Amino acid sequence: MRISYVHHRSNPVNIFILFLLSALLGQVVIGCAFIHREAQLVSGGNGVPLTRIDGTCSDKILTSEKQSVRQNQQRLDPDHIAILDWNIYKGQRPGWHDDFLRLSTAKDIIFLQEAPLNERMQEILQQQNLFWNLNSAFKYRGLETGVLVASTVQPLGSCGLRHSEPIIGVPKTILISKYMITGSIDKLLVANIHGINISLGTGAYQKQIDGLQNILKKHDGPLILAGDFNNWSKERTAIMTRLVENLSLQALAFDDENRTEFFGGPVDHILYRGLKPLTYEVHPVSSSDHNPITVTFRLARPQAVAEPKIFMTPL
Repeated sequence: MRISYVHHRSNPVNIFILFLLSALLGQVVIGCAFIHREAQLVSGGNGVPLTRIDGTCSDKILTSEKQSVRQNQQRLDPDHIAILDWNIYKGQRPGWHDDFLRLSTAKDIIFLQEAPLNERMQEILQQQNLFWNLNSAFKYRGLETGVLVASTVQPLGSCGLRHSEPIIGVPKTILISKYMITGSIDKLLVANIHGINISLGTGAYQKQIDGLQNILKKHDGPLILAGDFNNWSKERTAIMTRLVENLSLQALAFDDENRTEFFGGPVDHILYRGLKPLTYEVHPVSSSDHNPITVTFRLARPQAVAEPKIFMTPL
């Protein structure tokens, strides 16, 4: 499925201005941010002690057949998998916590980008009885910030990828988790991406998408890939479209386009495989520069094969 994108003629000028602003902003951010070199994956929630490990994705982390499965391992409901996807803008705008508390209620899996691991965020995650993992990109004002995946059931495993912005040097991160599903031998793999934003050309963006694809292609079951892809140009959208085709994904089509747009097109996307979307909604908010998206899926079932009818000729 091709991802549609509206390309405005003013893009080159806008992008040039964005490069200049980002270079200036980068100097400020680098001065305020501390970039982790180790222990970037932070885990906690729902009674799980707070831990920090390297957590970098490898062939073994998510593909091992020896993954630990407890006897009472919680599983997702195959008929109802409700998700929230939202770039939360580091929680810098008023009202983000009220919107997050409202939108995260009764969600099975939550995808956040630019999530700050502050006290209020942890309180809400605890209040909703969620397990969570954060792939930290950097510390901003003393708070770890990155992509976060929270869920009502504990994942079998989680790992992260990190790629640095080529101009400002601040990393963008990806977080991947795997879940068991009730009554199914298949496992659901989910990936939360915050795409490389400012670059001259598409080399860095392509490298990030290739790294993600190399992990996801090892999984042949149901999959959700969601986040802020920063596909604000035709060239970036073409890279993303190839990812969709290579992994046999579908892009959720939105009838009412309320997603936040940058340079004329949406950058927040929900891609999936092996699932059927039941409902979705884009929620206009003022508490972030991105509008959150909620979707409810169910596990797709193979079509039943009709039993052959046997006709008997009377004797």
